[in-house]
Amino acid sequence: MTNAVVLLGAFACGFAMDLVWTLAVEAVTQRRPMAAANLSAVLYLCTIVSTVLIVEKCFVAVAAYILGGWIGTYIVVAWRGDNGSNPRQQ
Repeated sequence: MTNAVVLLGAFACGFAMDLVWTLAVEAVTQRRPMAAANLSAVLYLCTIVSTVLIVEKCFVAVAAYILGGWIGTYIVVAWRGDNGSNPRQQ
C-alpha cells in the first residue's frame, strides 16, 4: 500500500471510530441494547484496523487518524443540532 492509501485509511478509521463512539454513547444513554452492542462491535473493528494501519505501515497515519476522529465527532455533535446550548440534566 502507498502512504496516501494508508493515510486515507487512517483518516477514515478515525472518522468512523469517533462517529460510532458518539452514536454508541447515545444508544447506551437511551437504553437501546441492540444498537449499543452493534455499535460497540464496530468500534472494536475500527480500533483494530487503525492499530494495524498505524503500527504496521506508517506512524504519520496518527495525524490522519486524529484529524478523522476530530471531524467525526464534530459532525455527529453538530448534526444533533443543539450546539451544546441545551445540556442534559442528570
